[in-house]
Amino acid sequence: MSFTDQRPRTATERDLATRWMGGKPGEYFRCCMCGHRFAVGDYWRWVYTNGTPGAGGNPIVCEGCDGMDVIGRWKAKIEQHYSDANWYFNRRSEP
Repeated sequence: MSFTDQRPRTATERDLATRWMGGKPGEYFRCCMCGHRFAVGDYWRWVYTNGTPGAGGNPIVCEGCDGMDVIGRWKAKIEQHYSDANWYFNRRSEP
């Protein structure tokens, strides 16, 4: 079975050596919610969110961040990111 079945998994050496999101081996194998870098034996789960407007990206989450509301929290995190980015790029220079 593929990790895209959205079932919880246990991190393996192979997972840690995979080039997630085009990075170096294991570089981006971390929780997209809290940033936890996975180690062998850790719980992780891939969550399909591309079908939810405003929540694209399909995050990987750790056990502590997983839950029934993970898609809602992911969407809020994406919205906050764009809000912060818009503030940065649209701010006026100080006189």
